[in-house]
Amino acid sequence: MESRVVTAVVFWGIASFLLGYYNTFSNFPMPFFGFTVITIQVGLILLYFYAKQVRAFADSIPLKSIALFHAWRIFAGWIFIVNAGELSQTFINNAAYGDIIAGFLGLGVWIFGPTKRNFLIFNILGMIDFVLAVGTGLTLTILGDAQMAKIIQLPMILIPLFGVPLSGITHIVSLNRLFKAKDVKPSEIIQ
Repeated sequence: MESRVVTAVVFWGIASFLLGYYNTFSNFPMPFFGFTVITIQVGLILLYFYAKQVRAFADSIPLKSIALFHAWRIFAGWIFIVNAGELSQTFINNAAYGDIIAGFLGLGVWIFGPTKRNFLIFNILGMIDFVLAVGTGLTLTILGDAQMAKIIQLPMILIPLFGVPLSGITHIVSLNRLFKAKDVKPSEIIQ
């Protein structure tokens, strides 16, 4: 299962790059891009909850590794800030700074201690930022805000089309495992 998941993620990453490289989404109304991101996220959630092998694989990934993965959000937030003149200021305010904080929280869990409490704090705050950032980005994109046009171009397209759905599903996987682990020792879930 691991090799199939890794292969699928690699092809998805390559497809995301190529869609940006060829400016595919510029041929469609902006709302189409927003609905594409929603569809990917919902698809990953359904796979996790309804495909037993996928769930077993996702649940086998150490939570500490998932937290470390979220460090990429530091760079995503930085990219948004660097493009402040070209992106909606509302989007930057609601997405960039929270992503940077969530990325550092993920690193903090990795560095300072993988306790159930630390994982919960990271995942709850990270999910709140995720919902705010994605909600803002999708709303502005679906409404056709012209200042969101850069989000469908390379390199930025990789954030909503690839990184965002992976971040969302890893928060869901982590929170599902943490909340189900009431009668389990923290050391057994955080590996």
